[in-house]
Amino acid sequence: MSSQNTVTEYQFNFSVNGPQGESDGGFILTSLAGVTDTIALGIATAFNSQPWPTGVTNPMTVTKQDKVFTVYTTNLTAKPPSFT
Repeated sequence: MSSQNTVTEYQFNFSVNGPQGESDGGFILTSLAGVTDTIALGIATAFNSQPWPTGVTNPMTVTKQDKVFTVYTTNLTAKPPSFT
């Protein structure tokens, strides 16, 4: 039997720009790990509030995505085997 599941994904992206060049990075956290809108926005705000050295910029953005997906079970005794 199939079931519908939902997970919220928060994608964090940042780019450190300074005299030596640019370096990009990012990471993903999800509601499955207990992350909420408040936590995600707090992380980005705290990151952007850091006192970076003179001449260095380091903006972070966060994107929120709600994903709905279907999980299927298998019936391996059916002829032919199937997902339900």
